[in-house]
Amino acid sequence: MKKYLLYAGIALLTASPSQAQEQGPRKWSGEFDALIAGQTVQRVAGRQVQTVSPDQLVNAHVSVFDAEAVAQYVTDNGFEAEVITPQLITVSIPASFIKPLAERSDVRFVNAPQQLFPSMADVRPETGVEKVVSGEGLETPFTGKGVVVAVIDQGFEYAHPAFSDRVVRYGASATSGTLTSRMPSTDTRDDVGHATHVANIAAGNKVSGADYHGIATGADLILISSDFQQTSVLKQAKAIKTYAEANDQPWVLNMSFGAVIGPHDGSTDYDRGMSDLCGEGGLMVAAMGNEGGTKIHARREIASDDTPVYLKVKPVSSYNSYNYIYSSIWGEATDGQEHFNVQFVVYAMSKRYEPTAAQLSSAGVHVWQGVDTNNQRQYYTIQGSLESLASTLGISNFSSCSFFFEITGKEGTAFHAWLDYDNAPCEFVTSATPYRALPGDDEYLVGEGAASIGKAVAVGSYNIRDKFTNINGASYSMKNSIGATGALSYFSSPGPQLGDAVKPAICAPGGCIISAFSQNSREFSSYAAYQVATVTSGSKKYYYGMMNGTSMASPAVTGILALWLEANPKLTYEDVLDIFKQTARRDNQTGSADENGWNPNAGYGKIDAYEGLKLALQKANQSGINQVMNTEAPVSFMKNADNWKILFNNDESYAQIDVASAGGQLVYSSRIESPRRGQEQAIDLSRFAPGVYVLHVNTLAGSITRKVVVR
Repeated sequence: MKKYLLYAGIALLTASPSQAQEQGPRKWSGEFDALIAGQTVQRVAGRQVQTVSPDQLVNAHVSVFDAEAVAQYVTDNGFEAEVITPQLITVSIPASFIKPLAERSDVRFVNAPQQLFPSMADVRPETGVEKVVSGEGLETPFTGKGVVVAVIDQGFEYAHPAFSDRVVRYGASATSGTLTSRMPSTDTRDDVGHATHVANIAAGNKVSGADYHGIATGADLILISSDFQQTSVLKQAKAIKTYAEANDQPWVLNMSFGAVIGPHDGSTDYDRGMSDLCGEGGLMVAAMGNEGGTKIHARREIASDDTPVYLKVKPVSSYNSYNYIYSSIWGEATDGQEHFNVQFVVYAMSKRYEPTAAQLSSAGVHVWQGVDTNNQRQYYTIQGSLESLASTLGISNFSSCSFFFEITGKEGTAFHAWLDYDNAPCEFVTSATPYRALPGDDEYLVGEGAASIGKAVAVGSYNIRDKFTNINGASYSMKNSIGATGALSYFSSPGPQLGDAVKPAICAPGGCIISAFSQNSREFSSYAAYQVATVTSGSKKYYYGMMNGTSMASPAVTGILALWLEANPKLTYEDVLDIFKQTARRDNQTGSADENGWNPNAGYGKIDAYEGLKLALQKANQSGINQVMNTEAPVSFMKNADNWKILFNNDESYAQIDVASAGGQLVYSSRIESPRRGQEQAIDLSRFAPGVYVLHVNTLAGSITRKVVVR
């Protein structure tokens, strides 16, 4: 199976370096320099080269002091602008308008958006939502009823029965926040059906003939096919929040996409703008990324003033046909000062080359550097064709070239370097000569553009199984590529994030996941081996199949959070982290943890829907919420091998609990006075002989009866 980018990449703009800038701090991203100078640039997206000319409109998100005033200025000049938060707007403007916009005193910075890319029956039982095996699991009336579950993605098969009668709004445009109740005829961005698979995991319908439904089967769905530019995502996320709040509904947004290059500290204007959209009853969930095992990160510290640090960059030839590089180096210091110098070095045929600005320009390689205005950290970024650079330097044999970063500075200066593996696959490798370089690692790989958002719940992956059987009865083992059942997935990107953010926060099933498959995807026939089941709706056949990725783990958490939001519609990001910290399952496969029960591979551990629901209900008490959104049943049940747990969904005046044998003999009776929501009553099964029993719970609000089996 080819490596599909279930999680992210980023567009590469390759152009010549700009001329010397005017005095004073520049108030726009370096990516815009070449376009502002009137030069045509190249962009690599999805490993395809595209050309962008200076006269084309460009998208940007602009941090401001007065959003309404700046947006009005842009629209008065005949261009598009939309207010996202009081401090952030998105614009679509020509490159020639960037400098006049940036020169306004109420504009902080004009940001170039990153281009992001996309990073089930068995998800439910594993997470504790529903265990039908051996009569174990959570039986709950919570289905996400009254909660908005939104998915921004690419590859929806809108007509799939997984979504029938559930979608309240669709994205009317891939680039705007306009919503519509009219179902689109097709998703033009349907490459492998990524969005169909993801959305069904979160909240897909129970469909007759297939046991691969999602988690929040009662939630209202918003499905938005996006071009994944950050400006578009900002507008779409705001539209979701606006719709939910207008209808007085809590909401949770799934983001199974991201990027690699960035500061990895949540400080960007985009990250902060998305975070500002979150709040009570408004949550975001994001895939960590699928870069686990790649050597695309390196942290180094300069040992002495006179000793350079070298990083050797090697293109991964099997994926990088253009021999591109896209790399970013960020200092750890946050004092607004420059502490290191970077020289990009090409070594070939026993000769060292130090490309000049003119040679970089001629090769179409773009370099920009400085101190970031948001986090006050020094950065250096390079992107472009290594093969073109070698040719410009007069090197005829590209295979003889070695490429190095040479970093010098004061003793003790620490920095991090990253490579974009998805669009320009390269790795940091070992070198002994002519310069000693150590290999890279796969640490600090929190996905930019989604998981990096401060208040986004970042989700890692573990494996629900390590093999599957397809629709033709052929069995496939995934163990070598994803790891063993229950283990953290090989591909799951580890944290941490720079700073204090908890990334990842939790892990969920993402390895070997069966969910809805889009037959409209361009790669549908290529994925025939991964098709697992079909159903017929009307006269048409629809499909379910297997995918791997943190893209699959993220919607499992999204669906579970929808259940918790139904129980407590005022949950915040901070509440969710606290629930994870107290209830996540830890085992020998999640690894050792710190004093807070966290590690950079599994976060707080494996998500537990039942224990989390119990705590969400208890937090509703603390928040003064009088009742949960769904009061159709007074209790939820958790059936384990050694006990039954009865969870009260609301405050009650009393509860009478009786257990009778199949013959009608009362074998257990208990009356509880004034139980409160979130309170749990456990019944020890060791007191009962094996057999079939009837459990009856009666409260003033209602009663419920279930048949249970003791083995």
